[in-house]
Amino acid sequence: MTDTERPAPTPWIRRRTTQAGIVLLLFLIWSLAARQWTDKGCDAIPQSYVLSVTHFGTPGSTQGCETEPGGPAYTDDYDG
Repeated sequence: MTDTERPAPTPWIRRRTTQAGIVLLLFLIWSLAARQWTDKGCDAIPQSYVLSVTHFGTPGSTQGCETEPGGPAYTDDYDG
């Protein structure tokens, strides 16, 4: 058996791998931000993910969700 060199990955495969890695990293960051909203009383899905996008990341010290009759609602006066 002879040692043969493995062919180099094509640029298409490298580009797809890079794109998948970037998407995975962005989803991880988005999930970490959403987790902080969940810790402040917001529903995990979809409320915390939506709030992490609409508020550009994590909640401030006075932001969070309080229990309302229809479910947790966002407030700027959170003291939880």
